Order: sequence, then structure tokens, then C-alpha cells
Amino acid sequence: MKELSILFVDSVNDSLLNNFKDEEQIKDYFEINKFKASKKEMLLVPKLYLKNEKDTILVSIDDSLNKNELCELGSKVRNKIPFDCNISYLLNLETEVDLQEFTLGLILSGYKFEKYVETDSKEINIQFDESINIDEQKFIKDSIYFVRDLVNLPALDKTPDYFINEVKQLIDNEKIKLTIFDKKWLLKENFGGVIGVSQGSSKDPYFLVGEYNTGADFQIALIGKGVLFDSGGLSLKSPSGMETMKTDMAGAATAWAVIKLVASLGLNVGVKVYTPLVENMPSSTAIRPGDVLKMRNGKTVEVLNTDAEGRLIMADALAFAAEKKPDLICDVATLTGASYVALGVDIGAVISNSEKYAAEFIKSNKNQVESYHELPLFQGYKSLIKSSIADMKNTGGRFGGAITAALILEEFVDEIPWVHLDIAGPARARSSSALNPEGGTGFGVIGLVNFFKLLSKNPQ
Repeated sequence: MKELSILFVDSVNDSLLNNFKDEEQIKDYFEINKFKASKKEMLLVPKLYLKNEKDTILVSIDDSLNKNELCELGSKVRNKIPFDCNISYLLNLETEVDLQEFTLGLILSGYKFEKYVETDSKEINIQFDESINIDEQKFIKDSIYFVRDLVNLPALDKTPDYFINEVKQLIDNEKIKLTIFDKKWLLKENFGGVIGVSQGSSKDPYFLVGEYNTGADFQIALIGKGVLFDSGGLSLKSPSGMETMKTDMAGAATAWAVIKLVASLGLNVGVKVYTPLVENMPSSTAIRPGDVLKMRNGKTVEVLNTDAEGRLIMADALAFAAEKKPDLICDVATLTGASYVALGVDIGAVISNSEKYAAEFIKSNKNQVESYHELPLFQGYKSLIKSSIADMKNTGGRFGGAITAALILEEFVDEIPWVHLDIAGPARARSSSALNPEGGTGFGVIGLVNFFKLLSKNPQ
């Protein structure tokens, strides 16, 4: 395995030139390759030029780069590495720069989903010098890859049993208790939303509960939307709208990835994960527009659009979680197209009934790897979800869709502080980049763990 140095620079100066055997020769090499040490610029220099006789990648950075930019830069550097190598870092900087996110980008960018293709592509094996601590980055990578793999898996193979087995493998070495509830239990316990959405499918619904650190002073409930495939039900989606609906369980996968990461990092918070697993399919047994469902907390919902199904299964899970009286409820879901109409496909929407926790979530992710923006939980839109025959209806119409969906969810949190993440845009990359190949991204894992880190340091 070759040795590779990554030399971080902020200018072409005497200190930098001193790393090379021949100053004039390397200046010529820089000129030929138009390298001027401009921010984010990089250049691979063969070992024959170096005094230490190691192949070296020059990377120009400064302290103005945020963590997202450093992560992306790390991923781009990996794409310049042509061989198996052991990496060491060298610094030729006037200012101090935190390189954790750069390292994370190097590690994350190796992802490939090749389960269904024959390929001769060789995986480049990258290792790190023992002076570089990559424990946390490896934990993050494992959690994000778990989400990406599940999101990218076709719905034909993504059965509830498959999802459950993947969760079991994920948490196998952690102190996380898994409880699996089946359709019989869901019927007995009045999970009307989960049963209603699932009844058009031949696959039975399940409800998974994970528990970590139940003795901690601060307890968090985390709900993840687990629609393994969303056809829209009888309110059928268009063919193009259905193409990526294997992604609709990204919230559930994210919730499990987060509890795994919290356990791996040993954060001082308790986390309970709740993930309903269903398929939303059209059939003679499917719920119909106009049907009324009675939810776990006794409230009724008139279903006017069976394609607004995520909020129905989330409502049951939120109500069940609220009964346990956690200090904070969070949820993560690919809930509405309206969220990425408002914010684009790279920004997660944050909606909360708590100004304090919304502000802390945004603070914990400011200038970080993932980007979030708060949308208002505007109570003036409550009239849009009012039903004439039930406690509420499951859609508030075309405008403000992310907000009206959140207003429905709010009805089930029992006034407990609650933070809702709508990741319908960033959960899936529409095209490939160095950091995120096309398909599942694992967005939400880092954002939630950053938030939980803040809460573990400052218990409320």
C-alpha cells in the first residue's frame, strides 16, 4: 500500500516550497498545472518531487470554509486518489483549521450501490495514519451508508421483514432494545392510521420500537416515517411521481441510524425510536377518499387524499410516543413535496411548537454539513385542515402544504415540545456529486445527532 500525504496550504510561500527537492522544478510544475493555492484548489504531486518521497495532494484551504465546504472538499480529494494508500496529513497554514469534516468527506465519498449490477470496478482502499482519529467519522459513515442502502433498495425486495433484519444487524453490538409489534397488536392498540394506510397492500404492517439509555435524565422520542413504497393508494400518483417512491421510508431508516450513532458515541441522552412500516397500495381493500380513520389518541381524520398517508401513520406513532411523556419529541419524514418547493432540494425544513428547541436545532446545525431552515407552525392555517364530519382532514390543500401537514402532526404530540423535520427534498440526490451519488443521501442523520449532542451537553 502506497503512502500518500495530504498537504494543506493557504499560499505558495517559502515554507511550502521547502517540502520539495527542487524549488524551480516545482514552480514549473505549479505553473504547468495552473496551481496558485487559491481556496479549494487541489493538485496531485508525484513523490519524485517531494523530499519525503511520498505522493502528495496539495489542498488549499483557510478558516473561512464552513464544515459543509470542508466535507465536500474532502470528497473531491478522494476522487483524485488513484491507488490504495495510507493517508497522513501535513499542515502548511497560518491559521488553524478543524479537519474533522474534511476527513468525513474523504470517508463518505467512497459509497457505491452496486447490488444489482455486474461490475469490475475496483474499490480503492484508503486507510489513515494512526495520528488521525477517525472513530467518529467511521460511526457516521456506517449510519449514513445504512440509510443510503435501504433507500436505494427497490421496493420489491424492501419488505418489512427485510427492513427489520437490517435494523437487527445495525444495532447488534449496541445496548439498544428492539421490540417488534405486528398487525394483531396494531389492531388491538387502535393504530387506525397505520392500519388504514396499510390495508391496500398484501404486506402486513409492523411497528418497531427501539430504546437506548432509558435511565438518562433527558429523554427523546424519535419517530421516523416508514412507507416502504408509496403508490399514492387510490389517489394514485403519476408514473413519474412514483419512480422514486421507494425513498418514502428514509425517515424510518434515519431514525434507526441516529439511535445507532447516539449509542456508538455514548451521548448522555435517552432515545426511543418509533417507526411504523407500511406500504401504500391501491386495491379493493384500500382506504378510499372520504373514509374516516380513528387514531391512537381517539381523534378522527377524514381522508380526502390517500396520497397524504405519511401524516396518518406518523400521527399514531406520535400519539403513542407522547403517552410515555418524553422531554422532547422529534420526527423525521419525507413528508411533503411542498417542503422542497419552499426550500429547494438541499435544505431540510424545521417546524416546531417550541421556539427554544427550534432555535437550538438550527443553532446546532449552523454552518454544518447539513442545511436547515425553519418554517412557521402558523396557527392561522388550522382552518385549512378542519373537517365537517371528523376532527380534522388529512390535507389542507395546495398552498402551505408543509405547514398544514405539520399542523396535523401537532394534534398528536399532546403539547410536549416537538421538532419536526421534513426531508422530502434532501433525502434523495437527483444527480451525482462527489459527496452524494444519485439516490439516497442519509440526510438527517448528522443534523439530528448534532442536535442531540447539544442536548447531551446542556440537559434542559
